[in-house]
Amino acid sequence: MKLKSIFIDIELEDSIKNLDVTNLTFDSRDVTNGSVFFCLSGGNADGHAFAYDAEKRGAVAIVATQQTASTLPHILVEDTRASLSLASSMFFGEPSKKLTMIGITGTNGKTTTTYIVESILKAAGIKTGVIGTTAIIIDGVRLETKLTTPDPTDFHAILARMVEVGVTHVVMEVSAHALALKKMEGVQFEVSAFTNLSRDHLDFFGTMENYYNAKTQLFSPKLSKFCVLNADDEWVAKFISECSISHYTFGFNNPADIFAIDLKQSAGGLSYILNLSDDITEIKFNMPGKFNAYNTLCAATIAKRLSIPLKAIVEGIRNIKKVDGRFQIINTSKCSVIVDFAHTDDGLINILSTIREFTPNNRIITVFGCGGDRDKTKRPVMGDIVSKHSDFFFITSDNPRTENPDNIIADVARGVPKNRCDYMRLITDRKEAIRKAVEFAEDGDVVLVAGKGAEPYIDIAGVKIPYSDEEFILEVIEEQKL
Repeated sequence: MKLKSIFIDIELEDSIKNLDVTNLTFDSRDVTNGSVFFCLSGGNADGHAFAYDAEKRGAVAIVATQQTASTLPHILVEDTRASLSLASSMFFGEPSKKLTMIGITGTNGKTTTTYIVESILKAAGIKTGVIGTTAIIIDGVRLETKLTTPDPTDFHAILARMVEVGVTHVVMEVSAHALALKKMEGVQFEVSAFTNLSRDHLDFFGTMENYYNAKTQLFSPKLSKFCVLNADDEWVAKFISECSISHYTFGFNNPADIFAIDLKQSAGGLSYILNLSDDITEIKFNMPGKFNAYNTLCAATIAKRLSIPLKAIVEGIRNIKKVDGRFQIINTSKCSVIVDFAHTDDGLINILSTIREFTPNNRIITVFGCGGDRDKTKRPVMGDIVSKHSDFFFITSDNPRTENPDNIIADVARGVPKNRCDYMRLITDRKEAIRKAVEFAEDGDVVLVAGKGAEPYIDIAGVKIPYSDEEFILEVIEEQKL
């Protein structure tokens, strides 16, 4: 592809317009002959310092905010991240414009909601792609993913692949980080949805206001044509007053365009009566928890905007049997073990409250931790929450990354009230903590293993070591002959 076909909105010198481009990258180690190198800044690295290395490896041009040590032609831009996203879209043939894009953002519920929407679309006979935390799915074919929202070069390559195989609708998680880092520039969503907002990622955003502002970038006319909003979330009133695009609201408690009543729950799932703009029907879902009721209601509201038939909405929601790492129940002859991704204070309250509804006379034993190099302010808060909603709990390692896991555990334990410390154990080794929790459980108890969900690794000192909570729990069940 010619350089001029990628940077159509930038005035290029005549001498470089017809340069042949074979690749776009922001990592100099990935440069090959014919690459355009983007000097991204942020974190601990400044891409401008690697421009000369990119030149030596075969780059043909540098995109930057200033001149670098490289002698290659420079394309100077105000925002290199936005430029990378726009250029990636052009390089892969603007695939998002050939697809119906559906974006979901929020602190909790994004993954489950994307899978529910996918199931609804499949029930309607629509060929669908999914991009999210646990996987990329292209018409049923599952691929691993590294980021909730892939980097622009990978993202548009994935969309292009979806177009090639005949996918027409893509439902994806859109993280606050992705929005802050301009990954969605050049994409417009047919429908975008807001699930909820609670404390998370304050290590990156600093304040809840900044976090909110990042999330709500998705709902600008530039990025979305229409939005779907949780009327029961405390941040939504503020957002509606600022929103400049048309929207539907959904909810159980506050007035909403699409709403539900008569929520009933059991260990086997939930049901409620849905009023979908005066189309009234019963919804049944195979996973319990009011938070899952909101996820299904959000998905149904998205489907309504896409003109999906009511029958397909009902079937699609009912067809979901489980979502990997989300309220995933493993039954043993002694106790039940639940694996869940809950890693925020709000997420933990939601799942522990749900479990308590079904185990009023039995114990909840929780195994959890907090990730390293992330928001430290939530650690004692999570310790306090788990201590109040569990009968016994093990604080252990999650993804310590570059931090000492014992220091993280100590931060969490500081939030535990003194009168609950006798019900706490601190075990750094996650496997040992899970093993001890299952051993400690008695008949009818529920062991909640929270924080990692379906993550296939533990990140220690920057090395991702293969590991699965679910797989290890099954090993423990076998060794304990449960």
